[in-house]
Amino acid sequence: MADKSFKLLSIYQKIISQSGKVFAAALIILFVLSPGLVKAGFYFELDFESGGDTLASASGNNSFLGDYERDLDIGGGGKLAIGIHNILGESKNRSLSFALGHLSDSIDASNGDADYDTVTFDAIYRFHFESHRFGLGASYHIDPEYKEKIDGQPRIKAEFDDALGLVMQYSYALSPVFHVGLRYTEMDYEINDVELDASSFGIFMALNTL
Repeated sequence: MADKSFKLLSIYQKIISQSGKVFAAALIILFVLSPGLVKAGFYFELDFESGGDTLASASGNNSFLGDYERDLDIGGGGKLAIGIHNILGESKNRSLSFALGHLSDSIDASNGDADYDTVTFDAIYRFHFESHRFGLGASYHIDPEYKEKIDGQPRIKAEFDDALGLVMQYSYALSPVFHVGLRYTEMDYEINDVELDASSFGIFMALNTL
């Protein structure tokens, strides 16, 4: 229990330490776009993404899945994000969202465990066509980190450089404030001049207060 509490505190400190930087960037972009801003509200997003290069694998057997193999892929996992959603233009057929989140994944095996996490900052510009939304934007990954511990061996910790990637997404609005969709992120991570594919593809659900 203490280990889990420490991990949650570490994640919280990482987000807080970077929030000033990304909040300032969001304010600058909002200032530039303010002439077309109609109204703004809160934005919440939940993602499940399959990543790029595989960092670790685990296999096992249980009564529910039978024999299984599980990979931990860089850039993938589950993400929870919160931010602001802005309606643009008098026709209200465009929107812009900024969201600060946490992306992570982990696997456990009988002889060890591995986990990956990063703070994310997304800026997505969307075009609305009735219930369809097409988005294009960027995702910035802050302090990406991978940790691995195998029994009898020293713990491995890899800290990647911050990374910027291109985001493309499509979603369908089930209501004016709730939409679900698909998302693709094109991104590379770098560590010690070695480049890894951190691109991801997944599904997301988003709720905004407008």
